[in-house]
Amino acid sequence: MKKTGRSLALLLALAFLAAACGSLDQQDPLTSKERAWLKEHGPVMVGADLTYHPFSFMGADGKAEGICPALWRAMAEKLDFEVRFEALSDEKELESLVSGALDSSTGMFPLAFRRKVLDFSEPFYPVTTAVFVGSQAPGISGLESLSGTKVGAVKNDSGAAVLLKNHITPMLFDSYKACVMALGQGHIQAAVMDDPVMLYWRNRLGLGDKISWVQGNAVVERNDLAMPVKKGNALLLSIINKGLALTSGSELQRIKERYLP
Repeated sequence: MKKTGRSLALLLALAFLAAACGSLDQQDPLTSKERAWLKEHGPVMVGADLTYHPFSFMGADGKAEGICPALWRAMAEKLDFEVRFEALSDEKELESLVSGALDSSTGMFPLAFRRKVLDFSEPFYPVTTAVFVGSQAPGISGLESLSGTKVGAVKNDSGAAVLLKNHITPMLFDSYKACVMALGQGHIQAAVMDDPVMLYWRNRLGLGDKISWVQGNAVVERNDLAMPVKKGNALLLSIINKGLALTSGSELQRIKERYLP
C-alpha cells in the first residue's frame, strides 16, 4: 500500500526521535574538560581508613572493603575511570590530601578545620553518634547521667571528643571492636560511638540482646560523610558529585544493606 506524505513524515519523525534518544543514552555525563582530566591524571588515588567498619575496612583479600570503597567502585564503573585505595592514618591522610599526593578519601566529616584546607563533595551519608548501654546498666538516660559510670570510647574518635567536651573522662580503647566487646561483656556500663559502627560490631559479635541505645537522649552528635579534594580542585569535585548523583537512591541503599544488618 502506498504511504501518504503524512505517514512518511510521521515515520521520519519517529526515526529521528529514536536516534536522538539513543544518542542521549550514550552521552557522557562528564564534560570534555573532566574527561580530559581523568585521562591525563590516570587512576584516582583515594585514602582509606581500614579500621572504620562498616564504612571502610580491610577485607579478607587484603583490599579495601565497606560502604565507601563500594561506592567509589560503583562511581568509577559508571564514569569509566580507575580508582586505587591507599591505607593511611587520619593524620597522614589529611597531609596527603592537602599536598595533592592523594586525590580524595573514602569519606570524611567536613569539620571546620578540614574545610580550611580541603573542599568537600555533597554529603552522601548522615552519621549520628549516640550513647549505648549494656543490659545491666539501668538509670542511664543520656550524657548528663554518665558521670560516675564506666563509659567507653575509642581513642581519637568523635565519641571520645564528645565525652571530653562534656567533662566526662572515658575509658579509651584501641579499636571499635574492643570497645563494643567490653560493653557487651559488662566491663563498662556505657559507650559513645557512631551508630553504624556500633550496629556493625554488635551484629558481628552476636551482642544484640546485650547492647541497646540509651532510653532518652541517645543521639549526641550528627555529621555527614563527604568526599574531600585538594582546595581548588573543581574538576575532580565536579566528577565526584556527578558520580554520587548517579549512585544515589536504590543503588546506594543496596550497598548499605551489604554491610549493615
